[in-house]
Amino acid sequence: MSSDSDNTTPFDAVVTAVKTFESSDLFKLLKVVSSEIEKKSVALQKQAVASQKVATKATAAKKTGSMPKGAIPPQLKKPRAWVEFTLKSALENGWESFTVVQKKKDKETNTVTEEQIEMSGSVLYNGAHIYKDSVSEKSPEGRQLNHKEAMSLSKQRKEASHATFAVFDTQYVDETSDDDKSVTSSTSSKKIVVKKTAAEKEAEAAAKKKATKDEKAVKKAKKDAEKEAKKVDVAAEKEAKKVEKAEKIEKKTVPVAAVKKVVVKPATPVATTTTAAVAILTPQKKALVAPKEDVPNDGMVHPWTYKAKKYLRNADGETWTVGADGGVGEWIGLYDAATNKLNTSAAAPVFEDDE
Repeated sequence: MSSDSDNTTPFDAVVTAVKTFESSDLFKLLKVVSSEIEKKSVALQKQAVASQKVATKATAAKKTGSMPKGAIPPQLKKPRAWVEFTLKSALENGWESFTVVQKKKDKETNTVTEEQIEMSGSVLYNGAHIYKDSVSEKSPEGRQLNHKEAMSLSKQRKEASHATFAVFDTQYVDETSDDDKSVTSSTSSKKIVVKKTAAEKEAEAAAKKKATKDEKAVKKAKKDAEKEAKKVDVAAEKEAKKVEKAEKIEKKTVPVAAVKKVVVKPATPVATTTTAAVAILTPQKKALVAPKEDVPNDGMVHPWTYKAKKYLRNADGETWTVGADGGVGEWIGLYDAATNKLNTSAAAPVFEDDE
């Protein structure tokens, strides 16, 4: 039968021994333990870095089969060589009419529009092969076939089994393996074919350029018109403020009153009544405000309107015109309020001033 001492682990033994240590020994032990922890931590970090390097190498090894940046895939080497051969041969010997195909995809409608541009054949001009009818003021030496157009020409010549392709095929050494052959992906996009000539394509580009120029001109004209309209609005606003200010000044102007003392001597034996003219507007000011139907019985004459004409009248119905100075003018007659009639044949009253 085994004893308890046989089941004691090294850790338990250390713990038991630590309990018997003095303080100085415990500090020494703590220093030793800290040092060991630091060493083991550094070792773990190195191990983690090494593991990461191994994983990185494994990932890099998986990518070694991919094509290096800038390199030509083997399956494209022969088609590219055929394009270069076609370009060189065409520039040296001329070319026939061919079609350039341009595709544009509309993602919203999932539609592919294919433009088929008919390019003219070449003519020999000043020792060089150029496009027929390409000599112009802009291009006095004409225009030659470029690399992009040679791609379309080479495609057409290959499909038509052109004599130059047979020459190229016998010279070229095919280094493409079966594993390098590309797989053409299928598409479900709708296809629209539009055929054009090179001249039509150039005219289209010129029209697009002109439309852009016209659009800029319209925007500029609109902007200029907005500036002019703004100037007119500012000027109108200033003029309106001037008018408003003038009206305010005119309203503050106090009209000058013209007063005339009139003594009326009635025919009946009653006390002599002295009347005074009321202050009215001067001729250069605004017209008299239309009075009420009757005038106050205060012994004075008041502005009074009869049949749209301005007069001066007292409560007795005696009526005069408005003089040039705003005072009493010529005698008109006697107004009868009961009949609403003005008796122009009535005799004028006699004033003290007239005696």
